[in-house]
Amino acid sequence: MKQAIERMGRSVHIVDIDDSMVDKLAAINEEGIDFIILWQGIGLQLGATDTDPTTLWEQLQVPVLCYHGDHPAQMPLNHTATSPWVQHIYSTASFARFANTHLPRRIAATFFPTPNLFTDGVKGQFEGNFFVLPKNLDDLDTTLDRWRAESHQLLGSFLLHAADAIIGEFRNGDRTNHHDIIDGMLDAELMAALCAEFSSSELAVRMHVHALLDKIHRNTVAEHIVNDLADVPLKIYGRGWERFRLRQNRHHEFLSFDTISDNAFQFASQYGIVDAAPIHDALHDRTLRAMSNRSGFLAGSNWPYETFLGGDYGDLFFDGAAGGLRIKAERVMASPESHREQCRDFARHYQQHCSLFGFVKYLEETSNWIKVRTKA
Repeated sequence: MKQAIERMGRSVHIVDIDDSMVDKLAAINEEGIDFIILWQGIGLQLGATDTDPTTLWEQLQVPVLCYHGDHPAQMPLNHTATSPWVQHIYSTASFARFANTHLPRRIAATFFPTPNLFTDGVKGQFEGNFFVLPKNLDDLDTTLDRWRAESHQLLGSFLLHAADAIIGEFRNGDRTNHHDIIDGMLDAELMAALCAEFSSSELAVRMHVHALLDKIHRNTVAEHIVNDLADVPLKIYGRGWERFRLRQNRHHEFLSFDTISDNAFQFASQYGIVDAAPIHDALHDRTLRAMSNRSGFLAGSNWPYETFLGGDYGDLFFDGAAGGLRIKAERVMASPESHREQCRDFARHYQQHCSLFGFVKYLEETSNWIKVRTKA
């Protein structure tokens, strides 16, 4: 992104959030700051105290653009929107809708899909007839057993019922957003009882419940992949797969990896990745990385390609219906080259509609809009 913004005639400074940050920002501000980008809203509350909510960014009086890939229930303080200098932009439309519905804010959050920013060095070289599933797992059985032990409490009972609804919707092949399922079950009477149980506000309880249940969906998708591809060559990278490792499935290999130091291996196989996207209507960053590496992918997502691209890419996305992913995997194994070419068509189409150039222009326009509204 730094290179893209510089290509459009602007100087870019990357400032780490550390003890030297304030001095660095002060030096940069002598030349003038057009806008600041905070990834995931990290650092949004810098400078604020219990007695004075004024943040560093309000003192600087420059537009602050917070770009989010995570749901607002993850670190809610990074999603607050009480300053006219701050604009929250979400990579997923349903996240923006949730924030605008439930978080106190003066300015509505907006939505812009993540452009393809990634490069991992595969460079078109693909080897090995297997799929790759890069995913750390929080075992569903372990999570549900813990909640069963707490089912005498209202929260534990609710979590079990909500998890059952989320898992059931997915396994039936339905693609209802699991956050919508949760909110649909949190009626006024139940919410009041939960608030009383925890002596907390409705907002705090809602965020807590959504954060606890958020992983149910993605772990359900991950376990579905391993179960539906039981007789398909699959390399699973990540922690938490002990129960599945005990099956000793000769088609599956369980490996560990360091996500920080190495990404290229995930995208270098003939068949590509199977991606357990964290939510129905998002393109996960691993899918975007596969696209940038000209690699193949099958994504557990309901990203609305018909709306955004106007094309049919159904072969690249799967739901939780039993056997559906297996059928798509068979197509890939029959012709990996054709599958990669379809993925490349999708990537080119996506690039035309959600380009890095368009994203940077959107940031510029938004920062200009912030300057206008703060003068009003």
